[in-house]
Amino acid sequence: MTITSTIALFFAVLIFAMIPGPGIMAIIAHSVSRGFKSTALYSLGVTSGDLCYLLMAIFGMSFIAQKMGTGFMVLKWIGAAYLIYLGIKSWLATPPAAGNSTLPPTKGTGKTYFAGLCVSLGNPKLIAFYCGFLPGFMDLQSLTAVDVAIITATVIPTVLVVVLFYAWLGDRSRAVIRSPKVWKITNRCAGSILIGSGVAVAAE
Repeated sequence: MTITSTIALFFAVLIFAMIPGPGIMAIIAHSVSRGFKSTALYSLGVTSGDLCYLLMAIFGMSFIAQKMGTGFMVLKWIGAAYLIYLGIKSWLATPPAAGNSTLPPTKGTGKTYFAGLCVSLGNPKLIAFYCGFLPGFMDLQSLTAVDVAIITATVIPTVLVVVLFYAWLGDRSRAVIRSPKVWKITNRCAGSILIGSGVAVAAE
């Protein structure tokens, strides 16, 4: 890996990660309804999915991702069901008292992480990027151990920073909400986005 190829890879990943899709919309809506801390766990799960596909591509196992079949569908449906579940919870959530911005308690941190992982692993766009675009972008067969370390250190932090940035935006938008009425409307909008994202993930 040269400096030029590393920079090119960074921008390719940055652009890919920043393109809004069901996953990004789910992260923003999740952050609005559940706060940054819970969404950070979800984002770590999403990024772990990127890491899995990246390593598959690097070590020549992309055919596994392309032939996942039933396993791919199961992961996708688990992730979609979780997003829809969160959307329904956001719709039914009780607004806090005026002036009280306390977030709902974070429960099932492992489930939150696992849901992010399932949504990521069940995302066909990731397979297209890591198993389609990436092998054409660079010669993965001639990589050294140092190259693998550089690629991983370039791709994964970039993806994580982008998804955490979107999570932060969602959390900041929540911070301006003061009226219980506005909170309820915002939470229901976030819930609708989560449900829509779940449906979109399932339909992909």
